[in-house]
Amino acid sequence: MMIFFTFFTAAATAESILIEDEQGTLARLFTTATPRAVILAGKFTGVVILVSVQVVVLVLISGRAFGIYWGDAATVTLLCTGMVLLASGFGVFLMSFIQNTRQSGSVMGGSLTISGMLGGLFTTGFQNLPRAYEVINLLTPHGWALRGWKMALAGGGVSDVLPTVLVMLGLGTAFFAVGALLFRKRFA
Repeated sequence: MMIFFTFFTAAATAESILIEDEQGTLARLFTTATPRAVILAGKFTGVVILVSVQVVVLVLISGRAFGIYWGDAATVTLLCTGMVLLASGFGVFLMSFIQNTRQSGSVMGGSLTISGMLGGLFTTGFQNLPRAYEVINLLTPHGWALRGWKMALAGGGVSDVLPTVLVMLGLGTAFFAVGALLFRKRFA
């Protein structure tokens, strides 16, 4: 559930760009001497910060309240970083295709639910799933995050999760870059 809600938080936070555009506050910001790229970078940084706080709080509180051992500190830090950047990049990417807030609820909810389902977030309790499903999981960003956390919960260390984290960082960067480019073109 942490993975699922991390992606929702990232997309909902990125939606603030659409809200500010509709309310006219973004247009007012663009009339200042601050370059548009800096304003958008600030918005994107806000997404990363909010998602980071959410993940850290969830991991710390769930560890204390429910006795969950997520893994050693270095592994958890790597996975948190990878998941935050992946979810943030995907949220910005997703919102860059949406034109207004009337569309955002259904598109965001539908896209994130379907990608979460395909990523395996709703089937973690099932045993003996076909091997093909593991491949399908990795066609979504959610599946990569889930793969990393499964390794950590099974006792994997940094060397075990590092390839998965590198994929998450690469995908997150790519999603972020495409989303930022589309937003820049829209507000040029």
